[in-house]
Amino acid sequence: MRLKRVIKELFGSPVSRVFKNKMLITGVLFSIWVLFFDSSSIVELSKVVINISKQESQKMYYKESIKFIDEKLNELSSNRDSLEKFAREQYYFKEDDEDIFIIEKKK
Repeated sequence: MRLKRVIKELFGSPVSRVFKNKMLITGVLFSIWVLFFDSSSIVELSKVVINISKQESQKMYYKESIKFIDEKLNELSSNRDSLEKFAREQYYFKEDDEDIFIIEKKK
């Protein structure tokens, strides 16, 4: 009987003291709320970081596209032969005495 009481005092007492400590419980609940449920929680922060990385990759893609288009525009505005080639390939322009045959590749 005495052994049971000693074991209960050793193992039961710290647990009961922790649950009776209102400040500790409040602190733990507050920490859980701030980390997971608040508007600036870890989940929301990770969503923002992922969104920023996606936008950075889109930014790089559009910068490369703008650079390519600027080079193409410079080439077309400086060389009449390349402008004529572009008009023939993209818009199927032709001379009056020419015929155009469009050959499409099978997928």
